[in-house]
Amino acid sequence: MNMLEQTGGPAFPSTHMHGQEEGMTLRQYAAIKLRVPNSGTDWLDDMICVSLRHDLAARALEVELSIFPNMSPREIVRRAGEVADTMLRARSMK
Repeated sequence: MNMLEQTGGPAFPSTHMHGQEEGMTLRQYAAIKLRVPNSGTDWLDDMICVSLRHDLAARALEVELSIFPNMSPREIVRRAGEVADTMLRARSMK
């Protein structure tokens, strides 16, 4: 499989002096926008997972606060993190 088939080519093509294209690939761009760690770049996939975990934890935090308004902030944050981790494991992302 050639590079174009693997990555979809450049997301924002621009050619520099040496005729070389730089920037992210369409695959990387799609992985970022869709928040799916399947960019083909390990460090980028790790960043996508961290970002998704933070988002899931924030959503779980809102629910925890509405259900348990008197719980300590530390406990609510801990529980929200556990919910996020469980959701990521269920999606086979972690």
